[in-house]
Amino acid sequence: MATGKKIPTIESKALSIAIKRAMATRGIKGPALAAKSGVPYSTLRKIFDLNTVADYEQLHRIADALKMPLSQIITDADELSKDPEVISDFETSHENIDIDKWADRIRTEDSIKTR
Repeated sequence: MATGKKIPTIESKALSIAIKRAMATRGIKGPALAAKSGVPYSTLRKIFDLNTVADYEQLHRIADALKMPLSQIITDADELSKDPEVISDFETSHENIDIDKWADRIRTEDSIKTR
């Protein structure tokens, strides 16, 4: 069963930044975006913290709530994923991650959810 959890990538980091930038330019905070989009605030936090990945429906609802085309968010994220500063920040923040330990934690969380 898919859980939406994944190993963070530069693309997921860039998407998170693109959404945050769109929020900032529109003066919308996380709780307001959650209310307008119908995407739970806890899910938005997980997307921003790179603990999950947004699916297409969530991204579409976020874009609608921000009153912008989803393609604009995706284009911004694509450009950000190639930005040397974003790449450097991402690599620095993830260079000491123990992937095996992280995967074990996800498996444990998933087993608790399925009980």
